[in-house]
Amino acid sequence: MILGGGLLMTRLRLFVQATPVLHYSNWIAAALVTLFAAYLHVLFFLNAGGLWRDEVDLVHLSLMPSFSEVWQNLPHDSCPILMHLVVRAWSEAGFGNTDPSLRVLGLYVGLFLLLAFWFASWTLRSGAPLVAVTLAALNVTIICVGDSLRGYGLGSALAVLTLAVIWRLSCRPSLAAFSWAVAVAILSVHSLYQNAFLLFAACCGGFVLCAVERRWRDTLPIFAVGAAAALSLLPYVPLIAGAHWYVIYKAGYGFSYGWKQLAAAAGSPLTIFTWVWVAVWIGLSAAAISVFLWRRDRVPEHVRGLIFFAGTSLLLGAAGYALFLKLAQYPTHPWHYVPLMVFSAVCLDAMFFTACRWARPAAIILAALTISSAVVFDPPALKCRQTNVDLVAARISSEVAPNDYVIVHPFYCGTTFNRYYKGAAPWTTLPPLEDYTLQRWDLFNAKMQTKDPFAPVIERITSTLQSGNRVWFVGNPLVERSWLPVGDQVTQFLSAHSNLAAVVIDPSTNCVNPFENLPVFVATGWKP
Repeated sequence: MILGGGLLMTRLRLFVQATPVLHYSNWIAAALVTLFAAYLHVLFFLNAGGLWRDEVDLVHLSLMPSFSEVWQNLPHDSCPILMHLVVRAWSEAGFGNTDPSLRVLGLYVGLFLLLAFWFASWTLRSGAPLVAVTLAALNVTIICVGDSLRGYGLGSALAVLTLAVIWRLSCRPSLAAFSWAVAVAILSVHSLYQNAFLLFAACCGGFVLCAVERRWRDTLPIFAVGAAAALSLLPYVPLIAGAHWYVIYKAGYGFSYGWKQLAAAAGSPLTIFTWVWVAVWIGLSAAAISVFLWRRDRVPEHVRGLIFFAGTSLLLGAAGYALFLKLAQYPTHPWHYVPLMVFSAVCLDAMFFTACRWARPAAIILAALTISSAVVFDPPALKCRQTNVDLVAARISSEVAPNDYVIVHPFYCGTTFNRYYKGAAPWTTLPPLEDYTLQRWDLFNAKMQTKDPFAPVIERITSTLQSGNRVWFVGNPLVERSWLPVGDQVTQFLSAHSNLAAVVIDPSTNCVNPFENLPVFVATGWKP
């Protein structure tokens, strides 16, 4: 059976080479996959709806009155300055900061990532990025995360471009190549902190390539690119040290838990794609080893160089990214692995078409199966709203009376609620904070250190119910109970002292981002 399968692949490869149209089949297939990926980006854009709290946080921070205020408040966000500057420039260019206009910006970032795949593939091997767009561009997690108003989409695209320009600098050093590499590398690390580890991996790939070819002088420009990017990050050191959200979130990182999150990110639109990634990774590693051990003399020098570069970048990129997560001690989510997946997809694409003789037909079959699965199973995540808080806030704004009282829980959802709520009734979070434009973990931490942080809320609940008005509770009282048990005291008080507590808005039964799909309860009547 194995012999028959190998014979079939050989005949298919020879048939492709002998047929002019099929000779360019990978270009045609890559173009079709890219067009389908663009359609998926548009589908997400049409269904994303309002901004969820992490997006609101970045937008509000980006649009502060002055750049100095943006910089001073940067510790309240988890990414460097570049995406904030992009949002700020977008708004000042006249496109505004409404939800639809910001979603258009996210769509452009997602399409920019598709262009980055094509640029990298052409730079690395003068070919079409069929494997890269199949593995990464059709991945639903990458689409949703990349098009969101965060740094992941832009950072992933710049990580891909950095890999390409460092390859160009390693192969053909020149002042122009060096200048482009420095510029792109600096932009990359200023879009995502973790891109510094991917940049290091790409530079090591360039070092290995030059060392194998004994071009020691050519390693100096590569070292200079990495040094320039590292020096540009120094101003962030005091900001990171003062990031209160990071201190609170620093709960440890386990590789088994990390693998579950990575598998969830890769297994989209179907769980089986996690194992497709694993199979491609293992298969290409074996093929690369076979090139070096048994087929070294039969492989052209430039092909060996690309395998050296892409293989080194891939292995060190994965190892460096894992080290970053371990050192950060941060509990991850699927979106945290998007930059690594995008970077890996480009490295795998380069190795796929250089280390494997059966690459073209196999890549076309993989692309056809991936598109078919996306069409048949219609990934629901692409039709998900990113939040229901905008809808909740709109309804409450139209129904609350001026003497009602609104409570939002957990407190970080207050950032989203603050953007959309236009009602006359006062509102607060648990505990009450002085600022809701950003997710102020520093204010939350300070308030929780006080003697009775919920006393003002309980007093206001009491007076509101005693006067015959309503208390609206936006959020799930049981949310993250084991990690953030701040709602128990207030919800127990409401349960004990109100005559009626009814659910007026259930969590949406339509697809909504599970991190921000809040119900609404209303309490009325005073019970001593």
